Amino acid sequence: MSALKMTSPRHKFRFSDQVWLRQDKTADQVLRRLHERIIKLTRLPRKLVQGSESMQVVRYQTSGHYHTHYDSGVDESLPCCHQFPSLQPPQCGLCRFITILYYLNDVEQGGETAFPVADNSSIKLENINPDAVELNLSINCHSSNLVLTPKKGTAIMWYNNLIDSESGLLGNLDVNSVHGGCDVIKGEKWIANNWLTAPTKHFKHLKSIYDVGFDE
Repeated sequence: MSALKMTSPRHKFRFSDQVWLRQDKTADQVLRRLHERIIKLTRLPRKLVQGSESMQVVRYQTSGHYHTHYDSGVDESLPCCHQFPSLQPPQCGLCRFITILYYLNDVEQGGETAFPVADNSSIKLENINPDAVELNLSINCHSSNLVLTPKKGTAIMWYNNLIDSESGLLGNLDVNSVHGGCDVIKGEKWIANNWLTAPTKHFKHLKSIYDVGFDE
């Protein structure tokens, strides 16, 4: 069964193809204008938005999916990956304060984005092991608290972390942000992701491109 999970597209934890597009000064004008819209939408500092990760573009073919997961994770003993581009997890943590997901096409059938425990106030961080969270959305998609159907030209945004009350920087993981992509039943699904990264108070001294907290 373990071999089947690793090799069979339908049984893999994630079945998709992805590529990354830079959004720096050399990027296409469309991608650079998108950053301007993100700044207006989030009201976050320009340096924070422009210093975040490259855009990820993803294609899900028929049976494509991504079971439940967290986009972010904070470990007090590790620096954020965006502060050390030469490092990769588990040597660093993914400090993704915000996710913005863009739907690039209409899906013939399936491909919803599911948030199984959205708005569930009874879930606490101390009762969750983020590394152990795995819900099979091929089976449990429509039992989720929030299920969003892909619609071309729309986007959804959510916060992956709370704000640390002491520093105004990246705080604890918001456990309600666990999410995933349900099976594409017919056709294919194209999306793009912008992850807005931020430092934690434990490595604040490394935040050379960040001058202010989230609330300024």
